[in-house]
Amino acid sequence: MIEQNIERHTIDGIECVFELTPGAEAPSEMIIHHPSLRVLNMTEISSQNFHNLLPLRGSQVRDAQAWARHLGGALLRYADQSDVLIAQHHWPTWGGDAIRGFLERQRDLYKFVHDQTLRLINHGHRAADIAETMELPAVLQADWAARGFYGTVRHNVKAIYQRYLGWYDADPAKLNPPAPRELARKTIEYMGGAAAARERAQADFERGDYRWVAHIASQLVQADPSDQGARSLCADALEQLGYQAESATWRNAYLQGAAELRDGPPVPRNTGSPADLVRAMPLDLFFDHMAMRLNGPRSAGLELRLNWTFTDTAERFALTLKNCVLTHEAGTLHPAPNASIELSRAALDQISLDRLSFADTVKNGDASVTGDRQAFAQLLGLLDSFSRGFAVLEPLLSPPP
Repeated sequence: MIEQNIERHTIDGIECVFELTPGAEAPSEMIIHHPSLRVLNMTEISSQNFHNLLPLRGSQVRDAQAWARHLGGALLRYADQSDVLIAQHHWPTWGGDAIRGFLERQRDLYKFVHDQTLRLINHGHRAADIAETMELPAVLQADWAARGFYGTVRHNVKAIYQRYLGWYDADPAKLNPPAPRELARKTIEYMGGAAAARERAQADFERGDYRWVAHIASQLVQADPSDQGARSLCADALEQLGYQAESATWRNAYLQGAAELRDGPPVPRNTGSPADLVRAMPLDLFFDHMAMRLNGPRSAGLELRLNWTFTDTAERFALTLKNCVLTHEAGTLHPAPNASIELSRAALDQISLDRLSFADTVKNGDASVTGDRQAFAQLLGLLDSFSRGFAVLEPLLSPPP
């Protein structure tokens, strides 16, 4: 465990200087210097491109200011003591001068976008406007390692805005807009109907205005997902945007969107959770996950108190379902529960991995329920299961369950 900001250890005869860099690429992150080898491992906080401050897959917004500070610290402490810089992605940087220049420009890349975004925020500019107009200084634009092959200036500007100010850009019209499908229907109606909108969008497509066509055609799909002409036009526009994208993640998003519009959402290859992830999950997190799966509307008016005891770890939990919320308390049990469950952590893992049902676990003796078994069955019946194969470019035609 590396607990201090900087720690020195010798591992298999190799001297390692570990330095924590929290808040950069990940909440828990560190870089490693090997003095005797003159090798600096920058892990994931400096790659041969501009990283993502907010991954398209979803995450918490990363701290560009902290990121720049960690890069600056590595430049000061290790650059003059290193002959090669490596990382967990891309190729090495060789030679002291090249390492210093690389780290300096990486630091300045994150700091420039961070500071200039805040400057423009304080002038009253909104995220979309800042993203549309910000350009890197020439020295950074000319550096291949500062290019947006992964993260982009436009995307990262919006991430910085979100970190400090959230999604609301102070335009009251955007505070509570119509629902997406209703907004799309009214927009298309104002444009003279779907046929007229498609005709105009097709003309714009021929002129190469793909960003606009993707926007309008997406509205057509929202208004009527069965409109095959709109789906095809939107897919064509997204495909062109994908071909033009410098960022690999943008290209993937555009081309995946085009594929979904043409062929439907992908069929997930693996819908289960990785076994090692399930086994490593602390029980507190397991019950947090269970609470997230609770279908609140269906649990209205129901109150349950359930005790869980794990026979192999001696852990105890008191679960309470009330007010459509599932809460738990570790290290204690309800004095008068509706039901009590005893099982091993290993048995819980098998249930979580969908290898055994709870009924099978009880039947084979790996779990036991005392009290009102129906109460426990009620709780299990209120937990949603999730599909990874849902569409993202067309509306859900029914309200949330």
